[in-house]
Order: sequence, then structure tokens, then C-alpha cells
Amino acid sequence: MTFLRLFPLRFVLFPGMPVSVQVFEPRYLTLVEECLASGEPFGIALIQEGPEVGGPATPYLVGTTATIEEVTPLGDGRLALEVRGGRRFRIARLIHDHPYLAAEVEYPVDEVSEVPETLLAQIARNYEQMLRLRHTIQGSWSRDVTVPTSAGALADAIGAAGLETIENAPLQTLLETLDVRRRLERAADLLTLLLETTHRRAAAAVAQRWGTPERLN
Repeated sequence: MTFLRLFPLRFVLFPGMPVSVQVFEPRYLTLVEECLASGEPFGIALIQEGPEVGGPATPYLVGTTATIEEVTPLGDGRLALEVRGGRRFRIARLIHDHPYLAAEVEYPVDEVSEVPETLLAQIARNYEQMLRLRHTIQGSWSRDVTVPTSAGALADAIGAAGLETIENAPLQTLLETLDVRRRLERAADLLTLLLETTHRRAAAAVAQRWGTPERLN
């Protein structure tokens, strides 16, 4: 078992996912100070019950470690953190004798099952299409989009892409899925929804910029 400081939040962090976090509560400022001093990550876990600010929160048992990449003071004692998701963890025991919530955790290993190459390739193409549509929404175009080559990493990337669009419950289920093929299949279902939403937004963005009908072929 490994000791891990916890930061329960109202979103699901996936391995490899970058995210910005603002810290202002004394307990989490202490957590950040200790992580920086020790060079250790902290754990982000979705809140199951309780508030995000001001009181105790009960997290789901599976979360993701967060490595601090950049810290920016904002004034008034607040910090802006740029962190990146690391490894899945599973809480074995919560620890309540620190200013912040902590836990003894274990790090589960992916259950590798055979993923058909045709399935992986199709989902990778759909994910690439979604990324290019997002460039269209932003008014930019890029030849280079990064598509993970492994099934597990691709599933996690799809989960991260759904942070603002998909509810937390299916994202948490995806995070907790250790069987790689099953995780990819679940991610593919989420990607279908993401593609539909992103396609509509891209069509609207093009129409607004060019004054053309909201249609994207």
C-alpha cells in the first residue's frame, strides 16, 4: 500500500489528461506545499458525497494521481496548478488525521484482453475526426493531431475529451474499467455522442464565420 494525499473534486481525471486546478483552501495549500517538497503526486477522485469546498467529502474509490507541472500564485494566497493525470489508484483505506483527506492506495494493473485491430483503427479514426472538428470550432487547422496507439490510452483520451460534454457517472465507470477491450468499447459509445455534439458545434461555427447554412460535409 502507498500513502497518497487526496483532492476530491467534481470531475473525473484520466491518465495523461492535463487540467487546471485552483487552490485556495488552507488544507489544500498545505497539500500542495507537501507535494512540492516531496516531489510526490496527489490523487484526484470524483466526489461521491459531500461538498467540494468547505467540508468533508467522500470520494469514489478509484481515481487518478495528479503530477504538478506548473504553479502560479494568483494573489490572496490562491494558487493555479497545471497538473497531468498519472496512474489509476484504488483506495484501500481513508486516512483522516491530516488537514486534508489522505488514503492508503494500491495501483491496479490493466487487464489485457485482445482488441481487434479493425476495432482499434475505426475508433482511432473517429477520435481523430473529433479532434479535427474541434480545430474547426476554434477556427484553426492542423495537420498534426495526436492519437494514442494503444487501446487503453485511446480509451482514456476519449474519456478526457468528454469532460465538458458527458456526465460524470459514465466517465467514472470508464475510469474504473480495467479490462482494456471493455474500456475501449465503452469509450467508443461515448465517442459516438461526442462526435455528434462536436459535429453540430463545428457546423454552427463555420456558419457563423462564413454566413453559410449550418451544414458541414
